[in-house]
Amino acid sequence: MKHILVIYFSQTGQAKQVLDATLKPFKENTDYILHYHLVKPKKTFPYPWKYTEFFDAFPETVHGVACELEPLQIDESINYDMAVIAYQPWFLSVCVPINSFLQTEQAKRVLANKPVVTIINCRNMWLGAQEKMKQRLLDLKANLTGNITFVDRSSNLVSLITVLAHVLKGTNEKYMGIFPKYGVTEKDIIKAPDFGNIILKNIESGKLQAIQPELNAAGALDIRGNLLLMEGRGRALFPLYANYISKKGSAGSEQRKTRVRIFGIVLPTGILILSPIITVLSRLAPLLARKKFNKEIAYYSQNTLR
Repeated sequence: MKHILVIYFSQTGQAKQVLDATLKPFKENTDYILHYHLVKPKKTFPYPWKYTEFFDAFPETVHGVACELEPLQIDESINYDMAVIAYQPWFLSVCVPINSFLQTEQAKRVLANKPVVTIINCRNMWLGAQEKMKQRLLDLKANLTGNITFVDRSSNLVSLITVLAHVLKGTNEKYMGIFPKYGVTEKDIIKAPDFGNIILKNIESGKLQAIQPELNAAGALDIRGNLLLMEGRGRALFPLYANYISKKGSAGSEQRKTRVRIFGIVLPTGILILSPIITVLSRLAPLLARKKFNKEIAYYSQNTLR
């Protein structure tokens, strides 16, 4: 009997949905037992969020500040054959609950020397978050062997509107009768077991190094040129904005509310302005700097750090 440790966080249920779909081949295989553990902060993050609460979470998310968690009842006497971590990027970083778990002594004990597969569901930008995930797992001496992404297929500007409606209003269907439903499509969820079969096959054969290349060939990673460039700008600027806000106080404090509100205007406005420009640049980049552009895509398609 083989044991798979599954660590996940979900506010709306979509992360659990794609997780279950991906792991369906393991559920149907009687040689495997899946051990699910939902990470729960002691102080629950709201859903839907209030506007200021949402942007107030930005500095601590970017700085990787841990929150207090409810204890996870992981059976540490089991020698797990693999771990699966399902999470969402928040502000180009690992969401606070999962990031907090990865900083615990328990994570150090259960993930050390274990192969790990990460499953991401998000709007569209996940590269920066996964870079931070790589570092966390490296610090834990875990072996990241696979990554799968489930993203919203809408354009960047459309998904900006639908994700804000989703996060701030709890809208789970078409917004205003115009914009499409936010989130992962049913088509992608139906395809998810294909990724699970790839992981299962390579665990059975002991060819862990083959997992990511085969996942890539099956379309498990969504890397878009325009978002690669936009994320690069965000990762450079976000720590500066996070410092700007946190200098005025800790999370939830009245002292920093004005700066939080300013950032809550600057970020969506910046995306609206920069998106068309960066889309054009991303189409020129493969022509003007093909070697560098392809090198970047190849880097984000694998699981080691620079």
